Amino acid sequence: MKESVPISPDFSGYRGRLRSFRGRRFALVLSLVVATAALFAACSPVDSAGTIPRSNVRAPRAAHSLTVMNTMLFEVGDNPLEKKSVRIPVGEYIFEGEDDIFLYFRSPQEMEYLVYHKEGYAEGAFQLGGLALARREQWDKVEYPACTYIDGEEQTQKRLTCPLEVTYFMNKRGTDWESDFDRE
Repeated sequence: MKESVPISPDFSGYRGRLRSFRGRRFALVLSLVVATAALFAACSPVDSAGTIPRSNVRAPRAAHSLTVMNTMLFEVGDNPLEKKSVRIPVGEYIFEGEDDIFLYFRSPQEMEYLVYHKEGYAEGAFQLGGLALARREQWDKVEYPACTYIDGEEQTQKRLTCPLEVTYFMNKRGTDWESDFDRE
């Protein structure tokens, strides 16, 4: 009668491969985090708006409404080889706060920031945020009366991300969007 001998696997080589796999996995995750951060920096034209965190946002004192009836796409930047854009989705925007300059309307969906590269491909990122519209009396005093924004680190912070071409934006009023924000 043959005796059965328990087989104990030899994992000595496996541990080296596991460490190597963990190292590669860590490097992959790290590179994805860095690439995502770089992508967001590239897709969100934050610098072009002279962005500052706006931490003095308070609860709204009055009721305002803003409705986007047709998706709007705004292009940003002067470099035709690397065009940036933001897609403003359709829906009812919620008036969520104000400060001394802007009224903040929360988008019903994430906004899509896109960068088109000269090689023919586009990269995008979706961010929670909305539209920041300057109060009527502030239009002549601010550089960008209409911008998109994303949430800051704290709940009361907003970060202006993309200046909207005001004449073009206002010309779309009544056909692509409607609001009562400047009738205070």
